[in-house]
Amino acid sequence: MTDASALVGGVIWLVLVGGGTFDRLEALFLLAPLVIVPLLLGLAGSGVRSRWRRYAVFGQPVGAVLVVVSFALGRGVLAGLLVVPWIVVTVAVALWGLERLLPRGPTPLSALAVDAGLLYVVVGSGWLLCSRLGLEPLGFGDSIVFFTAVHFHYAGFALPILAGVTGRVIEATGRPVVRRVWTGAAATIVLGPGLIAAGITLSPLVEIVAVTALVGGVIAFALVTLVVVVPGRESRTQQAALAIASLAVAVSMLFAFGYGLSQFLGRTLAGLRIDTMVTVHGHLNAIGFALLGALGWCVSVPTPHQQQAPPLSSLTADRRVGERYLERNSLIGPRSPSGQLDELAAYARPGFDPDAVNPEIRTFYEETRAYELRYDAQYHPGFRLGAGLASRVTAWTEQLNLPAPGAPTKRTDSRIVDVDDAADGRTGVRAWIRTDSETGTAVFVAAYATHEHEGETYMNIGLPLPRCNLSAVLWMDSVDIEADGHGIRLSSRRRDDPGDEGIYLRTPVGPIRLPMHEDFRVRPVTSDTSGTDLAAEHELWLFGRPFLTITYAIERTATE
Repeated sequence: MTDASALVGGVIWLVLVGGGTFDRLEALFLLAPLVIVPLLLGLAGSGVRSRWRRYAVFGQPVGAVLVVVSFALGRGVLAGLLVVPWIVVTVAVALWGLERLLPRGPTPLSALAVDAGLLYVVVGSGWLLCSRLGLEPLGFGDSIVFFTAVHFHYAGFALPILAGVTGRVIEATGRPVVRRVWTGAAATIVLGPGLIAAGITLSPLVEIVAVTALVGGVIAFALVTLVVVVPGRESRTQQAALAIASLAVAVSMLFAFGYGLSQFLGRTLAGLRIDTMVTVHGHLNAIGFALLGALGWCVSVPTPHQQQAPPLSSLTADRRVGERYLERNSLIGPRSPSGQLDELAAYARPGFDPDAVNPEIRTFYEETRAYELRYDAQYHPGFRLGAGLASRVTAWTEQLNLPAPGAPTKRTDSRIVDVDDAADGRTGVRAWIRTDSETGTAVFVAAYATHEHEGETYMNIGLPLPRCNLSAVLWMDSVDIEADGHGIRLSSRRRDDPGDEGIYLRTPVGPIRLPMHEDFRVRPVTSDTSGTDLAAEHELWLFGRPFLTITYAIERTATE
């Protein structure tokens, strides 16, 4: 549907240009809603299902035509009202961008660039509404308001998406130097439009620095496309379109730099007045780069990275969780599991042999209810005050109920309870409920399951919270130890070839990947006289900084 809409929009645009209905800048802008946006929605969403993308695709033709009608009228309330459907379309586009970004996080960069374009376009539609209403926000004149709308439809929307689609090819090449150059260029392209807009608002110096950075990033992106990407494409038509688009955007950005420098110095350089910018920079950007670049990639669309969130638990709480959470909510299933998992063998994969794991560790995971845990929680500098405040809330909710900093060693009792799979949304779910041995209050209420993705089995843990849940998807690996067999490492840390691992907050509007990760390492204790069988260390990081380390002494208390 996007291709058909772009074709019809192209015909409408040619008729408008041929009839001389609008001035040059208006005509160049109208190319975006009529043609560029549907083409790029097709490229960004090839093979993807999303209700927000579906709403945007269905609404785009109507919104684009009404924008054209708005431009046929003078600025005013009616012209502004006709732009409102286009704002609705771009809001749907931005929500699709968030739907892509939040579960996945900021990597890979190729996907982040596409997300940035999807988010920026709603800023452009907002400035377009101001322009058509005749408003002058922040004291900007009519021309600046309209230029900002144009900026965010092309430099904000088209440029990052085309850079992201190109990045799908570059990230798959395996050439480190090329990837580093493209990474720097793409990061600049993602941040550049916003920085330039901020510079226009705040300071000419900020603006010229932002323009210079964006120009350098775009030229680097164009060179990488010409030298690396274009020769590798099989279609001569695609090669020609992408080559022309790369040259066009590089030249147009040189004009942008010259004009930005002129504005900063307060005098015209090389005849770079605003009419020159519209004629040269505008045409090169809109037709030479955005249109030809989009058409070029439409010939053969590179495969995007997997972007779907892993299956996560649906369990949530009304307010408190607590030790009787499952019973209160009639969530107990018919089975009688004894451990966090049924068989460690399910995690076998190349590089990880469950049979090599120390037998005591294997038993702990398969017969967890036969063990008692003692633990100490150590909060790292910078997080202790927040932990002290948070402990008051977690004590009330009886979930993630760790003691405040400085508390003595705690002991927990454990029970493993089957969970109704239909209520949770996963299969083979069981809850490991840990309670404080002294007070009987819940410390952790966690629902455990496994899922498989691309041949690897993950441990999938959901902790119900009020109106949401915290989910951890962990990969398993071996840890070398001196005792018989290997220890185990469970981690959400993203690897060089990332899979489903991560920590997610599942909310009513969808999952959000959090800037956190955790490592859990278990090893046997062979020379301990206190009865301890195993020791474990649970480390958690936030924004790359360690904030909590929990050390466990694990002791078998019963024979199953």
